[in-house]
Amino acid sequence: MPDDRFQDRRCGGGPGRAGRQAAGRLELFADHYSRARPFFLSQPSSEQAHIASAFVFELSKVGIAAVQALMVANFRNFDDGLAQRVADRLNIPLPKTNPAAREPVDLPPSDALSIQKNAKPMIKGRHFGILIADGSDAAAFVKLKKAITDAGAKAVIVAPKVGGAKLSDGKVMKADRQLAGSPSQLYDGVAVVLSEDRTTALLKESAAVEWLTNAFVHLKAIGHTTESHPLLKKAGVEHDEGVVLLDDFVAAAGTRYFDREPKVRTLA
Repeated sequence: MPDDRFQDRRCGGGPGRAGRQAAGRLELFADHYSRARPFFLSQPSSEQAHIASAFVFELSKVGIAAVQALMVANFRNFDDGLAQRVADRLNIPLPKTNPAAREPVDLPPSDALSIQKNAKPMIKGRHFGILIADGSDAAAFVKLKKAITDAGAKAVIVAPKVGGAKLSDGKVMKADRQLAGSPSQLYDGVAVVLSEDRTTALLKESAAVEWLTNAFVHLKAIGHTTESHPLLKKAGVEHDEGVVLLDDFVAAAGTRYFDREPKVRTLA
């Protein structure tokens, strides 16, 4: 005679306790929205915009309109506002809610679910690019590099030529990376230590302009000399709390500047 208890453990069925537990688990698996709702509502507005934009990005690749509408209809089960934002950016009508397999349970939002709300300014262990060229202020460069190193971070020297640059004191500082092959996306923040004449020369270098543009649109801290203002202007860098003179760079470099985002992109 077969052992019912053994059958319960193997198959998850039958009248035994194991079967009842399995049935309960299957019912819980059908609850797709109770945790999604508090997660979304726990995020700050900037992160909610990123989540909505991520859905738009992925659904914009879907060539079947019915699939787009179905996904947006699913979103309505945990947040109508999110569903409306995605529908607007896809330029489709807001569909009716797709009935949930199991009615969501209202759970309270929690700041513990948000990365941004729990993020603390930190520079230790991060990498920062310093752009130099011939004529760069030697004292300003050495001071900045020491401040970054003393804070427990790594300063990566970037120059138009990987052989380095002759600084204002006549010494040649070898570069770690060449500007044209070292985009600012590689660094947690960047600083520009340029003289007036080198700034003028780099205005014609797309790599230098893009280096600053990309740092700005990726919401990173940017340190600069006053002489480099024309290059920042050409790169579209607008002054805010994260765009500072060299002496203030380390204090500013430990965070991203999400308040800048509406200036550089349109999110859902």
